[in-house]
Amino acid sequence: MDNYSYSDMANFLLDFNIPYSVIKTLADPITKIFFGRPVLNIFKFDDYLHQKYGKYEDEGKSMSDIFKELFGDKTEKAQFYFGIGEIK
Repeated sequence: MDNYSYSDMANFLLDFNIPYSVIKTLADPITKIFFGRPVLNIFKFDDYLHQKYGKYEDEGKSMSDIFKELFGDKTEKAQFYFGIGEIK
């Protein structure tokens, strides 16, 4: 994937109506060191997903299922931003 910034990722999430108050907590500079690229904090995002969707695991859904529901055909890009996937 071409170079991108935390700002690019924030704009991506805003397109999916994720509140800015949530987005501003997701930057993870420590993880950036390990990945060698900007990465958003998946654990903080999971907290947001639980606020929005409740205990989705109790409904037999995984975070991957929620990502597909939320991001649709942009799921792979979203997962990449959270460090849980690669862009092919």
